[in-house]
Amino acid sequence: MDRFSFSVRLTPEARGLLRPDEAIVLDWHRLAMCCAGAGEMSLYATGEGAVRGRKGLVRLKGDEPIYAARAIFPHLAGREVSIDARKTLGFRRFYSDLPRDFGLRAVMGHLPEPENAAR
Repeated sequence: MDRFSFSVRLTPEARGLLRPDEAIVLDWHRLAMCCAGAGEMSLYATGEGAVRGRKGLVRLKGDEPIYAARAIFPHLAGREVSIDARKTLGFRRFYSDLPRDFGLRAVMGHLPEPENAAR
């Protein structure tokens, strides 16, 4: 993988918990007016029909229904992201292998180098 592309994949568990009419969204929420890149990431499942019409979201290549905000693309560059899910007490929870403070680290320039980065 080159340093500008990225990959987002669902685990079999996440695929199994995703309903047929749903998509996974990697969204970017702007937190500051002064810094265009300042923001935080969220990950959620929602109806694919509602997501299709949203400006700023792009369906990622592949067969899996995954959408990502355009603003998050530079922060994901060179990374392979895995999205997993589990069900606890009847509630689904989708999560990724990105750091929990991904948005803050990305904005401050302190993200760890991707494991698959070419040396």
